Amino acid sequence: MKLSVHSKNKLMQTFATWEVPEEFADTMANYLVYGYNPGSGFTSILANDFASAIVRSHPSNTISAYKSLVGWMHNTMPKEAYGSYKKVKDWSSIDPEQRRIILEHNQLIYTTKEEVMLILKDEPTVEP
Repeated sequence: MKLSVHSKNKLMQTFATWEVPEEFADTMANYLVYGYNPGSGFTSILANDFASAIVRSHPSNTISAYKSLVGWMHNTMPKEAYGSYKKVKDWSSIDPEQRRIILEHNQLIYTTKEEVMLILKDEPTVEP
């Protein structure tokens, strides 16, 4: 799926609102948009397996950073994309257009039509 800078910034702003660290936000954005495997630690978080997440965690990751990420997940992330290992696997394997529809429905990105209009209007956008 190809996103305009407007949609990318809209999605990234949701992470900024929750003060999710940039490296966490980039990983989660790539998972949501492209279905990329987020790695074993993030997969465990997405699957609600926090014991495994902590064991697999990089030593520099903090509980505070995880709390921000989980707050963002529960408040913002589509329910189809997290909650169990099966949901994580299914999210990564669905058609990109289906992922886009879900992200649009959850207002995480603009619709294709909205993107075109923003581009044609030369609307400015700010990277969060």
